[in-house]
Amino acid sequence: MNFSPFFTRPLQTGQQAMIEAVLSRFPEHILSLMLEHGIKIVPLLEAEQYLHASAALQKRNVNVDAWPIAPAGLFVCEERTLYLRSMDEITIGHEIGHAVDLCLGNGVYRSSYDVRIRRAFADTREFVNPYSATGLDEFMAEGIRHYYEFNSSTSPWPKATRQRLQERTPELFTIIEEFFTPPAVPAAIAC
Repeated sequence: MNFSPFFTRPLQTGQQAMIEAVLSRFPEHILSLMLEHGIKIVPLLEAEQYLHASAALQKRNVNVDAWPIAPAGLFVCEERTLYLRSMDEITIGHEIGHAVDLCLGNGVYRSSYDVRIRRAFADTREFVNPYSATGLDEFMAEGIRHYYEFNSSTSPWPKATRQRLQERTPELFTIIEEFFTPPAVPAAIAC
């Protein structure tokens, strides 16, 4: 698949290779859904701030760079854009998880209204990591990251695996598997 429609500015070789490696692990129907919804990916330039890269953040004067720990990546729903400071697969996979959540919800996070996802979140007693317990959208994004096993050797968190997701949040595992399983192609009818 041609990934260039996701990018709004030229990328450095290493950035493009890393982002495309993460994107290539998603099924084609999910990538097509992301393109239909106009999802864009913008790696920040060196020393560039989120506030200067995002028109939506500028308009609302939301300076996430001033937070005690600035995020490694950020998905801005209004713009349908992933902004990336870090080029590791954890960050890219997690932020793509937010984008997919938005696409599955047709412009709003599916996790915000889907009864099954909300129930899975409420019923979970052992989250895949502490961050996934902070909200429905993070629960979904971290679930997707675990489903596709996006990891980094520098992360202090336990390794993200499908097995860990299935053991700790089996309901979310099933939901994600349903979303990410390509639709069946009808068999040809013999004449």
